[in-house]
Amino acid sequence: MRHSKRTKLSVEDINSALRVKNVEPLYGYTCGETPKFKKTVVNNNDIYFDDDEEVDFDTILNRPLPKIPLDVTFTAHWLAIEGVQPAIPQNPTPSDAKAELLSKRNKSHSTSNGITSDQVNVKPLVKHVLSKELQMYFERITEAVLSEDERLRSQAFESLRLDPGLHQLLPYFVQHIHKKVTQNHKNLDVLEAMLSMSHSLLHNKHLFIEPYVSIAFDPFYSNCKRNC
Repeated sequence: MRHSKRTKLSVEDINSALRVKNVEPLYGYTCGETPKFKKTVVNNNDIYFDDDEEVDFDTILNRPLPKIPLDVTFTAHWLAIEGVQPAIPQNPTPSDAKAELLSKRNKSHSTSNGITSDQVNVKPLVKHVLSKELQMYFERITEAVLSEDERLRSQAFESLRLDPGLHQLLPYFVQHIHKKVTQNHKNLDVLEAMLSMSHSLLHNKHLFIEPYVSIAFDPFYSNCKRNC
């Protein structure tokens, strides 16, 4: 009630406070409609009161209890990592995908005038589409980290280190780093830029980069073994 800067306590305020204290909320009570006030005069003073409706206790006591409301819940799981789908219950197995494909074929297979048509649209299990804004961001960042402008490079590394919305671009950045390091073993400027780029991504607290660590740093390790 205080957080909302109100002067009247509601049932929802009580339930919210109970949830904060990890106490089970009250069930069967709601705020209801906005109360209607009536006016009366007592000792020449105007007094406004809430016109409560008279209720029959026997009716209330014999009324069945309301259903317990279900709180909103959600779960998270890996849909795919580097294009590889983890074998977890939430993801379809290859046998499920094959069974679905055969089912579609059986439904779409038809014979008309001696001509057999078999129209099956096979959709990939994982579809990853980047928005135009993310594509532009990726292109500008990858160009900026290799720019000769020190200020531009610093801004790019800072963005990679602090931006909270890079989850979708993370596999693309890792692939970019892997490709650049593999193709520029003897170019120290490019290697330094890719190392700084990896350092910025590793220090971004909003990203879970563990599944990509081996992919991102394997080229650095291989290059070190080759030249050391």
